[in-house]
Amino acid sequence: MTVEEEVFASNSSANEGGQRESAIEGSCNDEKCAMPNGESALCEDASHENGSPDEDSSHESSASEESVAQKSSLSEESVAEEQSSPDDSAAQSSLEKSDEKSLLNEGESDEISSSKEQNKLSNRIKAYGAEFVATIKQFRNVRFSAAYLTKIAFLTAIAFILYSYAKFPLPIFPSFLDMQLSELPALLAGFSMGSLSGALVIVFKCLLKMLAVPSSTGFSGELTDILLGILFVVPASLVYHLRSNKGSAKSGMLHAIAGLVVGTVMLSCMSLVINRYISIPIYSKLFGFDNIVGMVSGLYDGVTAENFYTYYLLLGVLPFNLLRCIIVSLVTFLIYKRLSVILHWEGKSLKKPLIGEHKVKSVAETNRLAARLADELVGGEIVLLNGDLGAGKTTFTKALFLALGVTEEVTSPTFTILNVYEAGDLKLNHIDLYRVENEEEIEELGLYDCMTDASVTVIEWNKLENLSGAIYTIDFVSTGETSRTITIKRRD
Repeated sequence: MTVEEEVFASNSSANEGGQRESAIEGSCNDEKCAMPNGESALCEDASHENGSPDEDSSHESSASEESVAQKSSLSEESVAEEQSSPDDSAAQSSLEKSDEKSLLNEGESDEISSSKEQNKLSNRIKAYGAEFVATIKQFRNVRFSAAYLTKIAFLTAIAFILYSYAKFPLPIFPSFLDMQLSELPALLAGFSMGSLSGALVIVFKCLLKMLAVPSSTGFSGELTDILLGILFVVPASLVYHLRSNKGSAKSGMLHAIAGLVVGTVMLSCMSLVINRYISIPIYSKLFGFDNIVGMVSGLYDGVTAENFYTYYLLLGVLPFNLLRCIIVSLVTFLIYKRLSVILHWEGKSLKKPLIGEHKVKSVAETNRLAARLADELVGGEIVLLNGDLGAGKTTFTKALFLALGVTEEVTSPTFTILNVYEAGDLKLNHIDLYRVENEEEIEELGLYDCMTDASVTVIEWNKLENLSGAIYTIDFVSTGETSRTITIKRRD
């Protein structure tokens, strides 16, 4: 709208009353021909009574023009100010947009980070759930092989002995709470063969005690021990087997500790419930509640029938079971790895296969390894010894020949190149090619001729190329004063 239009609009608004009268007058003039003379006169009289509309309109128009001029001036100043600082406005606008974008990015980043954490937690829960189900399935259908039954019987027998005879009271606890470590074999079974196997050992040891040893508690003690033993062994072995990386020693150790902690907490907490609602009520019927209170009051001052359970459960049962579980857990943690070979026995030889890597820590272990090799030699074999000076090649040969039946002293053939020994029907050749330069010298010595089906040949620093038959290659690496890494390979 232009300034003139604004002035016109203002004048129209300011002179609304005058315009209304002018409109009436105009209407009267236009309709004179149609209206009677009386009515026309009335219109003229009304017009004169209201005064002159042109005078009022001129005064109001002048005021309106001044107002519009002021508004126009202010508008022009505002436009000038806006035009005078376009850079500032643009910079401010850019800054506001940048802040908005930054806030949006931060919000999106927080949402993405939160989503990633939720997905990570969800995936971890799913992985443990799948591992738990797989563990249950793995040990649900136990293969009752001869080796499995033998191990269960052996561990049950040990648990029965510990449960029935290797127990003793502690002076700081009620006399009928006997300290015994019969859950130890059950834990070993659970860790090595699964939670079901551990539970079987718990049940079998208690059943054996019921049959073999008279019960002084009406079998309520054995029932309590079955429940508490299962609550200890099953959770501990389940957590131990919930390992994502079965081959990691660190993972196995951490899960073993976690399992033992979980089992300890489960047994200790549930022992309060079982003693409160199962054991003590049965004992009360057998021996009388007052007698039981008397046995506990002699140990803890201030015990009455009203506060008996508070004293007995919190000062007797809870610390007693915590101590017992901690001792069993520590012993299990210390001996499980050492018994792992026996616990995982599947009916085959417990000896480590001869072919492979062996870490020996003493000369005696080296000699035993040589004796195992001697059991494999029947004639026609060649044994190649590789290693630095002082690695133990000659020591190994001496032990080997001794195991094969050589009674005389075995010495190194460094200068003689070949030493021959007799061991019953076998001829034993000990060859050292350290000083031999080439193949021609070997042929001159006739070393190939001494290798027959009725002989066993041991060669140090081998340089022979045309060897055949059963060949053992033994590599020696020194790892300490008496410790060695000995790797045995065979090819035919």
